Amino acid sequence: MASPVELAYIVTIFGVLGLALGAGFYTGAKWAWMAGIIIYVISIGLGIAEILYGGNVGLIGGIIRTIAGIVIPVYLTRPGPKSFFGKGASSPSK
Repeated sequence: MASPVELAYIVTIFGVLGLALGAGFYTGAKWAWMAGIIIYVISIGLGIAEILYGGNVGLIGGIIRTIAGIVIPVYLTRPGPKSFFGKGASSPSK
């Protein structure tokens, strides 16, 4: 398993990826839809590692990360968000 320092590096990398992903979500970039699903599904494992090895702070962050890792991919696969990112059958009317 990862040591606490290694886990901190991994969490930092995911934080930077989250900022880039947030910009992609905000602009509706096509790459952000698939990247969001991938990053948040992977973050479920990271959240579990935070819960197990992160102490009290890691427990809270790990629970939030795990919940987000489940909720966000489910939301992104709904028809509205898919069409916003150009993945659905038709784009949203404006």
